[in-house]
Amino acid sequence: MKLTLKEGFFISRPRFWMYVLGTFLVGVISSGNIFLYDNSTTFLLIAFGIFFSLPANVLIYGVNDIYDYQTDIFNDKKIKYESVLSLEKHKSLWYFIFFLIIPFLPLIFSINIPAVIALFVFLFTGVFYSATPIRAKSKPPLDVLFSAIIYVSPALVGFFITGNTNISWPAVLAALIWAFGMQTYSAVPDIIADRKAGVNTLATVLGEKKALFFCFAAYLISASIGYLYIGFISIVFGFIYCAIVLLSIYNFSKLFKYYTYFPLINVSAGAVLFFYLFFKEIL
Repeated sequence: MKLTLKEGFFISRPRFWMYVLGTFLVGVISSGNIFLYDNSTTFLLIAFGIFFSLPANVLIYGVNDIYDYQTDIFNDKKIKYESVLSLEKHKSLWYFIFFLIIPFLPLIFSINIPAVIALFVFLFTGVFYSATPIRAKSKPPLDVLFSAIIYVSPALVGFFITGNTNISWPAVLAALIWAFGMQTYSAVPDIIADRKAGVNTLATVLGEKKALFFCFAAYLISASIGYLYIGFISIVFGFIYCAIVLLSIYNFSKLFKYYTYFPLINVSAGAVLFFYLFFKEIL
């Protein structure tokens, strides 16, 4: 059974595109004034910007859908909020993934070694977060670590492509810790389904409340480190994320409702961060 283009598009989770495309753009702008790059660098940035839209998201979420099928059929969140791709279409999905990814692979010969390493780290974690034999998502704490790297590594790709290798690693650490919280929070609504399917995650190991307190701590630490770089903005969004987690702890029945707000909050936070860095660099 063939996969339709519409199905392929929605497998990429368009509402989540900015999780990797957005971090790529933040990495680009944090490396310097984008108007000062030569034509070759500009071309590469545009090409990889396209890659981190549909192709990269089809890769990470398509592989996830294939290897999570046995879990997803028990998951109310997946059935009601997203969709479960029929088993007969998995082969077509593999072809769709390769069709989108392969045209970008020759670009690795045009970028520097740090960017190549960051790109392969993204590809490795993006595939083996869900795929066997590693299947990191079922081996805590690798589930949280791999997921965080998936969403942070595009920023490193963007940063290094510009030729700037003078990166601030504490800022990268803050982003990873923030992603720890994001991954764990998104896994809490899946706890029941994951336990039914015998899938271990950090959330299933900790349980609902401890997992949410872990999220709270992650957002608090991330915001504290972020304050050193973006000041008041980090405190504002740290407060927002911590507040949502506290609401989830003390009003657990509405957790899934709060979860559906996260794409909007994340995109808003990313946009504010991008434009803050943009005007900081060009002014």
